Amino acid sequence: LMPGHTPESIDALVDSLTLVEQVSLLAGSDFWHTVPIERVGIPAMRVSDGPAGSRGTEFDGPASVNIPCSTSLAAAWDPDLVEEVGRLLGRETRLKGARVLLAPTVNLHRTPVGGRNFECMSEDPYLTARIAVAYVRGLQAEGVASCIKHFVGNDTEFERNSIDSQIDERTLRELYLVPFEAAVREAGVQAIMTGYNRINGPFCADSTELVTGVLRDEWGFAGLVISDWFGLHSTVEGVIAGLDLEMPGPTRHRGEALVAAVERGEIDAALIRSTAHRLLTFMNLVGAFDDGTPGTDQASPGHPADRALVRRAGAAGMVLLRNELRNGDAALPFTRTGVRRVAIIGPNSAHGEIMGGGSAHVTPTHTVGVLAALTERFSAAGIEVRHEQGCSIQKRLPALDMAICTPLDVQYFDDPSSVDDPDATPARRSSISNSRLMWFTDPIDKARQPRFGVVATSTVTPDVSGPWTVSVTSVADARLYVDGELMIDNSAAPKGGSFFGMGKAESTATIEMTAGHPVEIEVRLVRESSNDALTGLHIGAARPADSSAMQRAIDAAVDCDLTVLIVGTNDEWESEGWDRDELSLPGEQDELIRRVSAVSARTVVVVNAGSPVSMPWLDMVDAVLMAWFPGQEMGDSLADVLFGAGADGPCEPIGRLPVTFPHSLEDTPAFEHHPGRNGEAKYLERRLIGYRWYDTVGREPLFAFGHGLGYASLTIESATLIDPFAVEVAVMNPSERDGNEVVQVYASRRVAAGEREVDEPVQRLVGFARVAVPAGDRRRVRLDLDPRTYSGWDVATHAWAPIDGAWELRVGRSSRAIVHTLEVASPR
Repeated sequence: LMPGHTPESIDALVDSLTLVEQVSLLAGSDFWHTVPIERVGIPAMRVSDGPAGSRGTEFDGPASVNIPCSTSLAAAWDPDLVEEVGRLLGRETRLKGARVLLAPTVNLHRTPVGGRNFECMSEDPYLTARIAVAYVRGLQAEGVASCIKHFVGNDTEFERNSIDSQIDERTLRELYLVPFEAAVREAGVQAIMTGYNRINGPFCADSTELVTGVLRDEWGFAGLVISDWFGLHSTVEGVIAGLDLEMPGPTRHRGEALVAAVERGEIDAALIRSTAHRLLTFMNLVGAFDDGTPGTDQASPGHPADRALVRRAGAAGMVLLRNELRNGDAALPFTRTGVRRVAIIGPNSAHGEIMGGGSAHVTPTHTVGVLAALTERFSAAGIEVRHEQGCSIQKRLPALDMAICTPLDVQYFDDPSSVDDPDATPARRSSISNSRLMWFTDPIDKARQPRFGVVATSTVTPDVSGPWTVSVTSVADARLYVDGELMIDNSAAPKGGSFFGMGKAESTATIEMTAGHPVEIEVRLVRESSNDALTGLHIGAARPADSSAMQRAIDAAVDCDLTVLIVGTNDEWESEGWDRDELSLPGEQDELIRRVSAVSARTVVVVNAGSPVSMPWLDMVDAVLMAWFPGQEMGDSLADVLFGAGADGPCEPIGRLPVTFPHSLEDTPAFEHHPGRNGEAKYLERRLIGYRWYDTVGREPLFAFGHGLGYASLTIESATLIDPFAVEVAVMNPSERDGNEVVQVYASRRVAAGEREVDEPVQRLVGFARVAVPAGDRRRVRLDLDPRTYSGWDVATHAWAPIDGAWELRVGRSSRAIVHTLEVASPR
């Protein structure tokens, strides 16, 4: 315990509270704070969203350092680097006046189309656990509690608030619980968030078996258990299960209802006291009593050293998937030889997508655009740059372009019907330079149930003549008017696909506009009392379609010696609230790549996405680099890898895939069972997810788990068994560049195929190490293996148990590039 309280004084403090006061502590006061009790000196404690940064208390508020997405961090296979990033997040969280960061997310990539995969780390539990432990250790070293999430089985977004994840005991233990257990036992994680979903029946927040039985009693977790936002559905069951804090506030299920339950004898007052005691102990542990009331200044300065770390981390996660030789030269790294002009093409080529969508989103302190960074590098070498977008991947219309619009004049009315009364006086008025708005409470009176009206108006002066498209997307009913004429009424629009899955589908209208002639766009939104967790409004507008965009891109490629295609997804396709429908690149990107590569002298494709995509054009291009969502310094990170040189010298592509890339969605282990039916998601692939399935059934992936190329060519010369839990390898670098290798060790039980259990993987990752080897040199490294390398979960005894028999350890560069095999006759 930090200075402020002792265990004895916490006891006295809890006992000084009335039952009503104790209960009040068990739910938030608002979206980001716990309830203060000034009478006895209990302050509010602030929490902040992650894991893309520490955002603070506003979704579009003060700037925050935006780090690479979690899949990118895992692709570095470098726990030391991830721990550095964790420390950065800890410092950022303290700047936001918060003591808890809602991160990291350690659910597994069960399917490659999971909407929040980019927030998660890997398909493999062991790799996820190693990265998660480093993340938590770094974060908590700065005096900030990590709230790891989402416990457990919250692996896709389909019906995420109600779906019942049906996972058998052995699969749950050997896969999905592994990262959480490692965070508790090894990193001492201080808080855990329960998932929205049900797990084998009860909601995660109500699961006594998991929260009390596994988390607290078996693993010894003494920290805070928090519900996901609006993820608690009970008054009594959650408290009995061991869930401490309902978020957000004001409470929906506790408060007076919980006090009444105690008075009726449905729950013991002693359980309320112990839960309140646990919350106050946690607050004392993280220094919330010393902080007092959190301040309002939450700006992040974005120090140069922090930017440099994000740049380095973004580059470290990029994975070189393909790099073909032509005339003896590899496509990457870029050189000046034979290149006078380069075409930079693609929907993500101007700025790049630095993060996914949903609650992970932050306002970055600084951004480095892709086009600007690459143009600077090419221009410095005397190379001319041409740029074309080629095609669009907008899922919905973009927000109003404020360069041609007046700031949004937003009027708020107590009575929703007042939006149609031109003489009504607004209760509040504001001017906003954005046409995407969200309200998590009533904007007029935060203490009441949201019920209000909004009139939002902007004057648009078109810069192009022709048929413009305007749109409204909202949670509550909305109408859009252009110069007073009703164009859209979305009251009958179906729900889905916006605002975390709670909003309506987009409604659009087409309007002829003339360049230079202003028009007034007005939206009237009516929010009646409802169970919706938020109110959202997005006003969009798009210029007339550019039918010649792809042809201009093709013409640019013909005229240049090198083409760099930057394709991928964005925060509309990969986001909290919905899953992707398919693996293919959105829009006409596949066609763009085919047509451009057919005429380009040399083609390099950069995939800027948080999850795997299909690549039907793979054999037509010279190089493919997986960039993920690499954070706010994306432009420089990408340039460092493509040119093989950064601010501090040579830069290698050192990333390795933390997930398997399939040929198609049908070619994935969970395809037949995803997304679920009749309210249930049956995990019938059981232990065979990701590479475990591909390797066991003999299916060929597009790119294997662990795959990644470098500019230096390293070899794993030898592997020696030190003991059953340690291997020493020698890595040689015969090339003229310094290089890196990620040595991977997989364990396999030596039995005939017919003797293997139906869902027993033929091999699984049990150890890895990153090895840096100077040019012409050799390095030896020891790999200590997972202590459970030769164990499995015994459903008869409900415990881990050794698995008898002979084993082999497979040492290689990926799950499919095994170069040495070591026999282990008797693991014990």
